[in-house]
Amino acid sequence: MVLKRLTALGMALLLCACGGGDGAPAIAALQAEADGARAAMGVPALSVVTVEGDAVTTVVSGQRSMATATAASITLNDRFQMGSQTKAATGMLVARLVAQRRLRWDSTMAELFPAWRDGMQPALRGVTVEQLLRHRGGVQRDIEGEDSAVLRPLVTGDVAADRVTLARHFLHKVPLHAPGTRYVYSNIGYLLAGLAAETAGGAPFEQLMQREVFAPLGMAARLGFPEEEGAPGLLGHTLRDGVWTPTMFEGEERHGMELLAASGGMMASMADYGKLLRAQLQGLRGASDYLDRDAFRRMHGPAGQYGLGWAVTDEAGLGRVSAHSGSWGTYYVFALVLPDRDRAVAVACNCFGEEAVVQADRLALRLAGRN
Repeated sequence: MVLKRLTALGMALLLCACGGGDGAPAIAALQAEADGARAAMGVPALSVVTVEGDAVTTVVSGQRSMATATAASITLNDRFQMGSQTKAATGMLVARLVAQRRLRWDSTMAELFPAWRDGMQPALRGVTVEQLLRHRGGVQRDIEGEDSAVLRPLVTGDVAADRVTLARHFLHKVPLHAPGTRYVYSNIGYLLAGLAAETAGGAPFEQLMQREVFAPLGMAARLGFPEEEGAPGLLGHTLRDGVWTPTMFEGEERHGMELLAASGGMMASMADYGKLLRAQLQGLRGASDYLDRDAFRRMHGPAGQYGLGWAVTDEAGLGRVSAHSGSWGTYYVFALVLPDRDRAVAVACNCFGEEAVVQADRLALRLAGRN
């Protein structure tokens, strides 16, 4: 689905690229774009970040919450829940551990979790970390109803312990297909990759992300939801009877999201997310001291496949295009990286709905395709 959607978006982007423009829009022009788009979309708040070379430009528009008519305006420092944009950050974490020789791209489940080897499905023993990051590990997409029935009595509320319980459960299940043979988008695969990082890195996933990704890139990001940071802050929204309504996840549902942090737990301001996008561009042109160029090329290739947190295609007139969307259901973020243009764009809103997604994508495409 991700790759098919990216191909369609790439075609739209090619059409957008036929318009005029003088590079990255000035802040005032970008602000006007964001204000106009937010008003047309009718969403609570919108944030846009563009990266042109090493220059990161961020604007925001709208309100933190639609709960009252007098809600505070969004600020540049407000964090959005990034959903599956986290997958690229998890890929970067694994790449750092590979560079430090704590992990290999071909490290297998049997090697990483030797105490579980005998109970693993034989076909899953040889699944590699890279296969999981590329959604080629053979494991299912999400926790299904039958899994919940088995796991519910086993979870304790302790995140670290419950991640281990989930991992063992899914490594005991028969794979959907032979590992390495097919692409099937899998949040469970990223759960396993995140636990592999914990094992190799010797620290909880949350600490590793701070140490190896957020801090080196200068990002004031963390894992979780903005609502949990307390007021004042951004609130996520869903449409209820045609009205954007603040919505929070609680209890078992929220704990399940916490367990899958490696696939979708990151929250960051768009200004900070721009630093991650800039790191991608710098790395792809061989100008990064964070990781070597080969690591970034691995993340963003090969074309026509899913890289390490990015769906990748080659588009006529644009070259390599990497894209990803992210949402847990109350926020939405869409990002594009165009290394041949040394450009990246991302659009975020503190809501989730079908039309909002379409309009956010169109705005990102329009901004990314400017000459």
